[in-house]
Amino acid sequence: MPELVAETSFLTLAGLLAMVAVTRRRSSRWPVYPLAAAISVLGAIAAAGRFTVVNDPPLDAALLSVALLASGVVLRHLQWPARLFLSSLVITSVAYLAVLFAVTFSGSLPAFGFVLSLCLLLLEVLGFALTIAFAFEMAEALGRARHDPGASSDNGDYQPRVCLQVPAYNEPPELVIATLEALAALDYPNFVVQAVVNNTVNPDLWKPIEETCRLLGARFHFVYLPKCDGFKSGALNRATELLGEDVDLVAIVDADYLVRPEFLAECVPHFADPAVAFLQTPQHYREWKDSAYLRGLFYAYRYFFDVTMVARARTNAIIFGGTMGLIRLSVLRSIGGWAEWCITEDAEASLRILAQGWRGLYLHKPYGEGLMPLDFDGLRRQRFRWAFGGVQILRRHIWLLVGLTRSRLTFPQRYHYLVGGLGWFGDLVGAALGLFLLVTAPLLALGRPILLRQLSGVVLALPLFLLVTGIFRLGWALKVSTGARWRDVPAAVMVMLALGWTVAQACFLGTFAERGVFLRTPKFRSPSRLGRAVRSTMLESAIAGIFVLLAVGLLLRPPAPLLTLVAVLAVWQAASWGSAPAAALLSQDIQLTPLRALLRRSPQNTGERPWTRRAARIALAPLLAIALVVLLAPAVATGAGDNSRLAHDLGLPPPAPLPGVDAVAAAISTPHPSPSAAGQTAMSASKAGTPSGATPAPAAIPTPTAAPTAQPTSSPTGRPTAAPTPVSVPSASPTYPASRPTARPTPR
Repeated sequence: MPELVAETSFLTLAGLLAMVAVTRRRSSRWPVYPLAAAISVLGAIAAAGRFTVVNDPPLDAALLSVALLASGVVLRHLQWPARLFLSSLVITSVAYLAVLFAVTFSGSLPAFGFVLSLCLLLLEVLGFALTIAFAFEMAEALGRARHDPGASSDNGDYQPRVCLQVPAYNEPPELVIATLEALAALDYPNFVVQAVVNNTVNPDLWKPIEETCRLLGARFHFVYLPKCDGFKSGALNRATELLGEDVDLVAIVDADYLVRPEFLAECVPHFADPAVAFLQTPQHYREWKDSAYLRGLFYAYRYFFDVTMVARARTNAIIFGGTMGLIRLSVLRSIGGWAEWCITEDAEASLRILAQGWRGLYLHKPYGEGLMPLDFDGLRRQRFRWAFGGVQILRRHIWLLVGLTRSRLTFPQRYHYLVGGLGWFGDLVGAALGLFLLVTAPLLALGRPILLRQLSGVVLALPLFLLVTGIFRLGWALKVSTGARWRDVPAAVMVMLALGWTVAQACFLGTFAERGVFLRTPKFRSPSRLGRAVRSTMLESAIAGIFVLLAVGLLLRPPAPLLTLVAVLAVWQAASWGSAPAAALLSQDIQLTPLRALLRRSPQNTGERPWTRRAARIALAPLLAIALVVLLAPAVATGAGDNSRLAHDLGLPPPAPLPGVDAVAAAISTPHPSPSAAGQTAMSASKAGTPSGATPAPAAIPTPTAAPTAQPTSSPTGRPTAAPTPVSVPSASPTYPASRPTARPTPR
């Protein structure tokens, strides 16, 4: 068992080197390729006889070789370094999960401990599965030969009529007017524009837009919907009903986008293929280079369009992201229009379209730039909406995605949409794993680990190793795919981590709520920038502070490898949760240009919606759960004797007994007889003269039919306290989760 860390490390390091090799291309083909191959061979040799349950080293080496060859065959469409990168991660993860399964189901835990261990195992399986899915996405996007997905079609003579729809709700008119003026300069002969203003009562907001449409000419139509249900999708459905039969394509453009003149001229010809139903281009942004926070946010956005969409495009599994996309009007009408029950109606429509057998195209070239949320609160509201909509789609179409509803979806299409929906739950899984560490780390510091499955201490280093390599993997993918400078990569990773709790809330609510809800972030007035950042992210800041205190408490204990390792994990959790107040603080450095001042008033930044339903304050539920577990944990903890032996194994002084707790813990954690029988057992042991400080041999561990013997002693206050008889346990320690899985940003 102890050799598992070194063995799996060989393969994982080889895979990381292979990823560097495949993305650096010719400049580093020598010597990185041979070095990656050499480390892979060393890993295979070192792992022989250790990875499997077979104890015959030659047979184990053969099985490992077969696994590597099989993964190479399955991934033969990738370059060999990408195969090595992905297969090494898969083999490492499967080997570690096999150990977790074996320890969980082969132990002799009481019922409560087994249930806890089973829950932890389920979370770990989900975490590893999402990690592998994200790695597969990276390999698909970065591990193939480069091609130009933005190349124009040769059907330049195909020029159908296009309607560009610009939905707006309470937008500053200056933003919308700039968008309309950019559309007037499109280099395409056959188009019209609909400015769709909905649920906007103030005439000062919609009158200037109406006047601008009149001045720009007959191509520009002003559609005013003073009262419209269904959010943005409802407004677009009402506007689409007004279109004539001569319109073939519809393009969606957000109210803050400046579209480039060649947008329609280069995108429309692709629809000459009658099988193409929709086309999506990347959502790009402006006004971001002068701020470290906005640079990090820009590259975090780019990850989705430079990695996720590139991988999905290879199997006709892209999503329609709404803005800067075009859709065939006849196909949109055939599916009944935009779904007004879903707050990410564009992604939901693309799934229904693909299920009918249509094609979707992705052109990896930006044709317009919009504006990003100016502060962290605005970003959280946006990401909450995206995640909630993703869970809505998963709930509504789960039978379609698993193949129980007839459709023309292929297996890769089902896979990508299913993983895309489940990917949002990565942050919820991470929050749950953090909860385990939050509860068990203080008990470990007190020498009182709760009843979880046991592993040898050295194996606990593997989650930490996978954490470090996972962060490197994400950072490298960001660097290579988006072209970010290394100085901006930490900010991008910070932004991704900072949204973890927001996405977890959205997933929790989206699992149970039928209708769309929107995150409300309270505003705090404080003269201190730090105070505003901390108070606006109160929960994340509090949990980060708790993990800091845990880490300090563990490090102040006498040195021990296990305590140091758990302290490092607590530091990582503190950094992960603390990224939210850090991002909120960093966002306050954004300088307000005239354009940004306009955006600050936009519902895109404020989170305002025409119809609102106050979201439940679900932060209370996890906090109550944490408090309940912390209060009940001593009642299910092992006895003081177990703690003494554990402290001895860790090289620590024996812990002081807690009055009355150990006897209750032993009584609850073991099947016990009736009260009268328990009392007789205690009296018999007392008469026998069992010394209170004696440590019996391992064979003398109390049987499940009796509680440990305790003798009363005097406390400084004169009250009697119980001093349970220590018992010995095998040298073991509980496992702890390493990290919160990082969820991918999935724009609408």
